[in-house]
Amino acid sequence: MRIARRLRARATGGAGVPQRYDSWLEAFHDDRLQAIDAACAGGGPDRFALFRDLDADLWALLLAKEYDAYPNIRALLPDLPEPSLQELWNGASGLTLAAMGASFYRRLRERFAERSAVALADARVLDFGCGWGRLTRFLARDVAPGALCGCDPAQMILDVCEQTGVPAVLRRSDFVPERLPFEEPFDLAFAFSVFTHLSEPAHEASLRALHAALRPGALLVVTVRPPAYMHVSPLLRPVPMAPGEARYLFVPHAADDSHPQYGGGQMTYGETIVTLPYIRERWAPLFELLDVDLLLDDLHQVMVTLRRR
Repeated sequence: MRIARRLRARATGGAGVPQRYDSWLEAFHDDRLQAIDAACAGGGPDRFALFRDLDADLWALLLAKEYDAYPNIRALLPDLPEPSLQELWNGASGLTLAAMGASFYRRLRERFAERSAVALADARVLDFGCGWGRLTRFLARDVAPGALCGCDPAQMILDVCEQTGVPAVLRRSDFVPERLPFEEPFDLAFAFSVFTHLSEPAHEASLRALHAALRPGALLVVTVRPPAYMHVSPLLRPVPMAPGEARYLFVPHAADDSHPQYGGGQMTYGETIVTLPYIRERWAPLFELLDVDLLLDDLHQVMVTLRRR
């Protein structure tokens, strides 16, 4: 049974002290992890490939670093920001957030294997809107060193990526990008919880920039909010919506210089719903819609896989 799903409800011990999971790792995976730990000693980014055959949830638990054993693995893997920053950026932290990330990562790898002629080990991959590298780090074992990239318009969160050792080429992008800050094209770009927040003009600019940054036939994987999110977000007021209606709903956050996604001028970040008919109609000139997947660990992030035309 997948480790992260069994343990995420037990993510803290008494008095709010984070639970450590050494006994689980040592009881079921010690031989394998001891061998990997020895091979990681003094190693660099090439050692991430040692983790490729591990189950995605075991990989997520290792990345969460809620254990004290295997010091060489701990030294190699990136650190995590403080739980308060994780919760500010993602609404959760620790193993709860790791389990949600593992769900998306697992499906992302499945769709890429099904839909791409390129192996991840040979691909250039971009995390668009990478934040603190929450998902970027998952791909570090799959993608060759130097071929994994991340961009975000908030410099302060890119600084967190650098400080915690996220193993990727990191660049600052514009809030409403005309192009992305990379020269070589990508085989895969993904954007988790990015198009769930963009104004319509900002999302159109982002789609054009991503299209230009991808090779012909490359894949783009994004998440969008379902219409049911109207009843969850305090900003979004439920509005009548006919089945099959192509709608784009956006309510901006307050334009405040202290908001990390505010770049001055008009606020382009808030709460967004993009319907599937809208994607089929408005994204079709740039991207072919391939798959739509629900993520049970986070039903308000619907995963959409597209191919660059």
